[in-house]
Amino acid sequence: MTIQRPDYSNSIVNLTCSVLKYYNVSDIRHDTLPEIDKFLHQRNPRNVVILLFDAMGISILKRHLKESSFTRQHVVRSLSSTFPPTTVAATTAVNSGLTPLETGWLGWITYFREIDDNIITFFNTLQSDEDKQAAPEHLTYSHIPYKTLSMQVREANPDVKCIAVAPFRTHPMDPTIITKSVRENMDSILNLTREAGRHLIYGYWHEPDHTMHDLGVDDPRITPIVLDIDTNMQYLHDNINKDDTVVFAIADHSQINAKWFCLCDYPDIQALLKHPHSIEGRCAGFMVKDGKKEEFRKLFKKYFGEHFMLMEHEEFLQSGLLGTGVPHPRTDGFVGDFVAVATDEYCIGETHEDAEMIGIHAGLTKEEMEVPLIVF
Repeated sequence: MTIQRPDYSNSIVNLTCSVLKYYNVSDIRHDTLPEIDKFLHQRNPRNVVILLFDAMGISILKRHLKESSFTRQHVVRSLSSTFPPTTVAATTAVNSGLTPLETGWLGWITYFREIDDNIITFFNTLQSDEDKQAAPEHLTYSHIPYKTLSMQVREANPDVKCIAVAPFRTHPMDPTIITKSVRENMDSILNLTREAGRHLIYGYWHEPDHTMHDLGVDDPRITPIVLDIDTNMQYLHDNINKDDTVVFAIADHSQINAKWFCLCDYPDIQALLKHPHSIEGRCAGFMVKDGKKEEFRKLFKKYFGEHFMLMEHEEFLQSGLLGTGVPHPRTDGFVGDFVAVATDEYCIGETHEDAEMIGIHAGLTKEEMEVPLIVF
């Protein structure tokens, strides 16, 4: 596999910054994409639609769609995901125009000092018991809030109706139309664009990510899921008024098939840790007991060094992997003493139950990092 670092000059963050620029938002933190700026300036659309299909990266399109398919024919270029290339970090980046360094939204699991424990970032449940709420307040939204794309555009343009279309609410502060199928998603978008006035629409769909986690990226049952998206993308294209509406379709990241190391098989490593690992299985943050860092380093490299780059806290923060910008004050505390970054198909889990997941992401491979930019 080829290692590929995130490119924060040609990324999903930069696409969002181009949209923010179009709406004259003043506080844009990163470069825009010049060709998208020019496209938006020339088209001057009344409606802008951003569609995000979870894990539908370049490698997935090539696996499951013919080159002649609508979607592949409309890919204008590839973009870089964030690091880690995972839903928590990447969708937050798209929905804010900020890098993971700036948002503090790093991965599926976040350590919060308020409870001295790890939580599932989106759900505010304990990593150790996903049925149990971690705290009365939603720790993530309370302690690392961010202004969404919709919030920023509404502030600068009170006349623009900003709304999400998704299978669940995308952010507590953003109005969302809840949909149950890709076709319902597209119909809701079409209906909004036919209303009077200006619209910014953020459409999210949780496939093919959800099913690939269970089946892997090569399973033939993934193909009809991607074909359904392709068919409905063409349906949207054929029915939308291209005189007043533009559509950008992307993925947040891609996926590969996993091989696993389970820490329960390495009690000598576990004995050195204050908590189970955080962030992600392919970008794993470790909090090590006092005086045990050198022992941890030696054991980790002995067992896993062929498959992971092990970085110390400051080395990781200074690596640029999380992006540029002013770090969120909490990012430093979320990283841990060490971060293990996957460079091939291996993933770190706590238990053998974790290793039942076949499709994975959040590592430093080209296959996970490259996503399409589709424009019409």
